[in-house]
Amino acid sequence: MRICLVTAWGFQHLDGSNLRTYFLLMELLKRKHNITVIHASASDAEYTKETFNCESIGAGIEISRWDTHRQKLIKYIKFINSAKKILKTMDFDVVFGISLLNSLVISGQKRSKSIAMYVDFMSNYYSFVHETGLPHKLFARFLRFLERYTIKKADRVIVITNAMKKLVPVSCRDKVCVIPDGADTVKFIPRNIKNEAKKIFGLTSDNFVIGYQGGIEKFDGLQFLAEIAPELVKNIPGVRFLIAGRGSYLETVKEIVDKNKTTDNFIFLGWVASEKVPDVMAATDLNVVPVPNHPCTAPLITFRLVESMAAGVNVIVNDLPGMREIVDESMVFFTDVQNPAKFAEDIIKVYKTPAEKRLAMIKNARNKIETLDWRKIAGLDADKVEMR
Repeated sequence: MRICLVTAWGFQHLDGSNLRTYFLLMELLKRKHNITVIHASASDAEYTKETFNCESIGAGIEISRWDTHRQKLIKYIKFINSAKKILKTMDFDVVFGISLLNSLVISGQKRSKSIAMYVDFMSNYYSFVHETGLPHKLFARFLRFLERYTIKKADRVIVITNAMKKLVPVSCRDKVCVIPDGADTVKFIPRNIKNEAKKIFGLTSDNFVIGYQGGIEKFDGLQFLAEIAPELVKNIPGVRFLIAGRGSYLETVKEIVDKNKTTDNFIFLGWVASEKVPDVMAATDLNVVPVPNHPCTAPLITFRLVESMAAGVNVIVNDLPGMREIVDESMVFFTDVQNPAKFAEDIIKVYKTPAEKRLAMIKNARNKIETLDWRKIAGLDADKVEMR
């Protein structure tokens, strides 16, 4: 089959939806399909062509993860228009686009079957960040219209949880299939080097290290951990917070930490390349997944959760429907991050939990995530792309 994968982001750094597309591409090539990949930038296209020996086209748009929201919006529109023009000149059996940006490129295809995949809904994220103001509400409504339009136009839709499927219009649910996110269980493995890893970051074996890795936006919830830091410092001897990440909400988090006088307990590493994240996890005793309860986050499975499970790190996660679809109390600790007293109390309970129980939970989590290795997920995705 001739298949086109549309993904604005390249594969040099695998830290978002491009991770899932990366494994899907490898699986489709293994199945001997004729693949073309459309990226935003020429450099990303060249990397894909050289790495995978398949056709790859750049749309001539350079998009940075660290562009402002306005810059991204302008570049997204340019990418959609340019990529659509590229598609019109080519013939494919199937076109695949992940999330709203790429799904808009493939929508309305008449000569190809189209597969749209959603790992989140941008309209809900926008509503969370911009809670007030008529222009923002109207734009969120416009994004919601675009999401429903792409879902309606697609021949098949993939979502990551049943909770997300419930957000799809009822009239379209018969063409929706659920395939969860996964983790690279080869890259992320349990490592018995905790003390050595801590030394890399200036920590000691006496430090109880609470970790966080990833983007730092309002909807990521790191501010909830910052707010309860004084209570944790008071009740957990030697507690340290190892934060690997960057985003528009990072300065807000630092302001909270400065105000509550826990700066000395925090280590902010900035953005860490995806290949270095396992090193950070190796030094971590407990990872937090503090995403708040909101329509944008409730149906999600985050990489912080699944990669921590693969890496053999205990996790405390906000109790949300999407997370519950793959984990239970035998694998992770649950909490309510928007209740400061309970969030702090639950982390202190984790610290006091016997080592034997924590190790058993790590083992259970690892066993679960091995069933969701990206290579297995890619096989399921590929079946759907083949319209099976």
